[in-house]
Amino acid sequence: MNLDGVMLAREIMSSANVASNVIIFLFGTLFGSFVNVCIARLPVGKSIVWPGSSCGACGVPLPGWQNVPVLAYLLLRGRCWFCRTPFSRRYLLMELLVGALATALWVHADGPRAEFFYYFTFACLLVIVFFVDLDAWIILDEVNYFGVVAGMLGAAALPPRYLMLHDMGLPVPGWPPWLLNVLWSALGALVGYAFFLAIAVIGSALARQEAMGRGDVKFAAMIGAFLGPQQGMTALLLSFPLGALVAVPLLLVRGKGGKTPVPFGTFMAVAAFGMVIYGARIMRWLDPLAYPFDVPGY
Repeated sequence: MNLDGVMLAREIMSSANVASNVIIFLFGTLFGSFVNVCIARLPVGKSIVWPGSSCGACGVPLPGWQNVPVLAYLLLRGRCWFCRTPFSRRYLLMELLVGALATALWVHADGPRAEFFYYFTFACLLVIVFFVDLDAWIILDEVNYFGVVAGMLGAAALPPRYLMLHDMGLPVPGWPPWLLNVLWSALGALVGYAFFLAIAVIGSALARQEAMGRGDVKFAAMIGAFLGPQQGMTALLLSFPLGALVAVPLLLVRGKGGKTPVPFGTFMAVAAFGMVIYGARIMRWLDPLAYPFDVPGY
């Protein structure tokens, strides 16, 4: 099943699927709590495993029941049980966000298939990149490297992603499907990396300042690894007009002569997740002659 837009929303709310959707939402909130930990600790070089969660104000370790996603925040009314210091609302919003993304991907993948776990991993990484780049203006190497490896290895468990070559009249090697999937993912990482590296080098030479951070370049490789070369390139290209919608008004308001930097990784993350959900429709809309078929893996 390939759902998008209104159809996706209707399927999520279908009474026949409410129970499974609620379970997946709760599953997603658990990972939302872990994503919170990654966003808070990775930029400052702290371990995401040890020590356990504690109050940022008084330092008291939180009991297990206070780590239950969403419910604990509501029961505690957003405050530490011990010192009554308010917690950031982002903790709750992040858990709800990742839970919602998990539900959307579950319905989009039409059940417990490899695509769900593959793209849910991707979605969690995108959320981490989005908020770390928004807060600290960096895209962490450890997230990018993990994403590239996960995107390539995880592709081995997906249905064939390279069949578009056959539909376009191009030869397909007679190698095992899992190996072709991995190579297709590796090609996507290489194309994404090379494209953004070229932009970084040429843009920096023309602007006489850094035009693209190297974290963005590595992030482009991660997006290519998960989406493949064609969908990955499309997501990267779409991130530019998406960024312009925000950056241009910001530059006009601030009046910095067009040299105010923006956290471009946030727009790349949004465009990449949009391709996961709307990829087939976007590809057909951009070029109905080259892509008259459903894009594999969506």
